Amino acid sequence: MEKDFGGFKNILIIGLGLIGGSIAVSLKNAGYTGKIYGFDLSPERIRKAVELQAVDRAYTKLEDIPWDKIDLVILATPVKTFEDIAKKIKPYLKEKTVVTDVGSVKGSLVEKIQKILSPVKFVGAHPIAGTEKEGIENAVVGLFKGKKLILTIDEEDENTKKVEKFWTDLGAKVEVMDPHTHDFVFAGVSHLPHAVAFALVDALIELSKETGIDLFLYPGAGFKDFTRIAASSPTVWKDIFIENKENVVHTIDSFIQSMEKLKEYIQKEDEQNLIKILSESREKRLSLD
Repeated sequence: MEKDFGGFKNILIIGLGLIGGSIAVSLKNAGYTGKIYGFDLSPERIRKAVELQAVDRAYTKLEDIPWDKIDLVILATPVKTFEDIAKKIKPYLKEKTVVTDVGSVKGSLVEKIQKILSPVKFVGAHPIAGTEKEGIENAVVGLFKGKKLILTIDEEDENTKKVEKFWTDLGAKVEVMDPHTHDFVFAGVSHLPHAVAFALVDALIELSKETGIDLFLYPGAGFKDFTRIAASSPTVWKDIFIENKENVVHTIDSFIQSMEKLKEYIQKEDEQNLIKILSESREKRLSLD
């Protein structure tokens, strides 16, 4: 099927960070022939976006954007900003403009944004792709190719099909999921791992203070691999943890229970149960490959 990126001719990306920037450069690399506009509060990010030719035009003021041309708006800012942005852009939107996002929290947030923007259509989307780096200067061409993209929609219609085509033309594998189910799933497979990575680094900071030995002078490859995501944006992850609070707290409680179990087996030198939990974990991890 020919690539038409959902038929969208003029796309506005709000938030020119890693993901917003990667969408822009990936669109251009994939043959998108429409116009890409960018918005960011940071003049430096605007400058870099134009310098990298990621966007055709970029703005720091909403009123300067050619809204009469825009048919797709992508929210690529921290999730806690979505409601405020939705309220601010609502007066500028054409009724047929579609608004989507790339946030990793959905749940009731999808319902709130749709209510604010109505009758303009909001289609919740979450690309399962990214790196620990920030800024458009770290944008990755083809970042979404072969990666899952979750659409959180209640029912399929013309607009959701257009957003789905937009992402499949960028190479993503689209799946549909209920917004609340999405938040439970990704609290486990994404939000918890980030919380653990941040907490592990914090634990070593405290152990270094306690002993006077800088433990960060001796990290091996395993530690670096495991904690890579602790280099992610504090602002982004603060918002994600708070917006998905109930699910994140639940998964942290579950993780603590597993750590307590492991701690007990080590204290008791319970080799049988240690082998059991380590073997089960090893097999499950190997199955991912």
